[in-house]
Amino acid sequence: MKRWYLMRHGQTDYNRRRCFYGSHDVSINGQGRADAKQLALLMQKHTVDAIYTSSLKRTQETAQLAFPYRQVQAIADFDERGFGQWEGLTADEIEAAFPEVWQAWLEAPFEVTPPEAEVFSAFQTRVWTATDRLLDSAEESMALVAHLGVLRLIYQHLVDREAVFWNIDVPQGRVLLLEERDQTWQATLL
Repeated sequence: MKRWYLMRHGQTDYNRRRCFYGSHDVSINGQGRADAKQLALLMQKHTVDAIYTSSLKRTQETAQLAFPYRQVQAIADFDERGFGQWEGLTADEIEAAFPEVWQAWLEAPFEVTPPEAEVFSAFQTRVWTATDRLLDSAEESMALVAHLGVLRLIYQHLVDREAVFWNIDVPQGRVLLLEERDQTWQATLL
């Protein structure tokens, strides 16, 4: 039986300001450090064979605080989707600067690509391919500190393909445990 402990990175100032910032490489803030320490508490009674992060600072900083004495391996394919010219902007700022594209994106967010952003289908393929590579590994249990968009895609890929992307939530400071039993994955929020 495989056990995957999925965690969202700790809060950043961009999270607090509600900015789009996929590939911007920002650090966690004071609340983010508290989020990571909460993850450490939640994971005290769980054993993991390996710990992975994306290649971005916010996931690596979170993992270092959540698993202070463990080696962590970065996998760039678990980086958040790049949002191009929208990065660092709030929804209001995007709407003011890109009104037509913003409206089109709101109506079809998986088909419309913001200027210079990663195409959603390419993001999905990248994350699902990396997920499949981890599934093929010998590890029984692993922890992954990543980004909300990445964790949503992993949930859809393993647990429920019909789940609405926007309704999948992994709060900062919490762990989404995915367990495989009889080739079916079950999810529990710790």
